Amino acid sequence: MRASLERLLRRPIEFPLEVTLASGDRHLLPHPDHAQMHPNTRDLVLYPDEDDAPFSLVINPDQIVSVRKARPA
Repeated sequence: MRASLERLLRRPIEFPLEVTLASGDRHLLPHPDHAQMHPNTRDLVLYPDEDDAPFSLVINPDQIVSVRKARPA
């Protein structure tokens, strides 16, 4: 899954993406600028949309069950 995520993050034409975790939580990635793979741990780091948001989210790729193109609203 890590290699697939890294490839997706390099292709902005595939965005926005919806990431579903094993817990059932869903997270929207509007653009690759909002996420990156951590260079040491290889975890997916999601950054908030707003500059004043308090924190980012770190996800172990083993917890991701699906990544797909987000449905239009």
